[in-house]
Amino acid sequence: MAKKVSGKAKAGYAKARKDRGTFETGNQTKPISRQVDGQLLPLDRKAREKTLKWGDTLPSLVSPELAGRFEAAYDALRIKIEEDDVVAVHKIATQLIRAWDVLEAEAEANGHQPVGRHAYCIEIASGNIVCIALHDATGIRREHPDWLVYDMVDAAIVLGNNFSSEFIAKTLEKFPDAKVTRCIGPANSTFDAELGDEIPF
Repeated sequence: MAKKVSGKAKAGYAKARKDRGTFETGNQTKPISRQVDGQLLPLDRKAREKTLKWGDTLPSLVSPELAGRFEAAYDALRIKIEEDDVVAVHKIATQLIRAWDVLEAEAEANGHQPVGRHAYCIEIASGNIVCIALHDATGIRREHPDWLVYDMVDAAIVLGNNFSSEFIAKTLEKFPDAKVTRCIGPANSTFDAELGDEIPF
């Protein structure tokens, strides 16, 4: 089963950015500066790019030593975000951007292929992976039982027949750049969408 490193690793600072200026660690919430926030944008983009292709599998497809250093770097990043250390956040975020490519290269060298060849995955704020399968949804569910997997046709039919399609279409007429960030469902449940040495630890 794939190890959910990316959700655990990114949850702290992803929530910080979503909440516009707060960083949550345990029982404490403190402001996060715009300078620190800005350092995270390119890393967020890189992480989304890799998650789209690989889901949360990449750290489980490389050597334990590399996976451990990758996790350690994210742990160090969370600490430096909490300390509001702009220079250290910049340094670690830059290293992690390169590290994602290192993980991908090693996974491919080990003979692994990204799920993105026939599916699109996104990691939501909870750290869970939601996957839209272009084909073989059953196979993806079997291989990744902890992912929420939708067949593209089924998803299109559900969305097309749901009130949300009309609501979204009308919203986009007025606000072309709008995007869904939260859905409120039954029983007031919420769904938050967020759809040299490269690692020196």
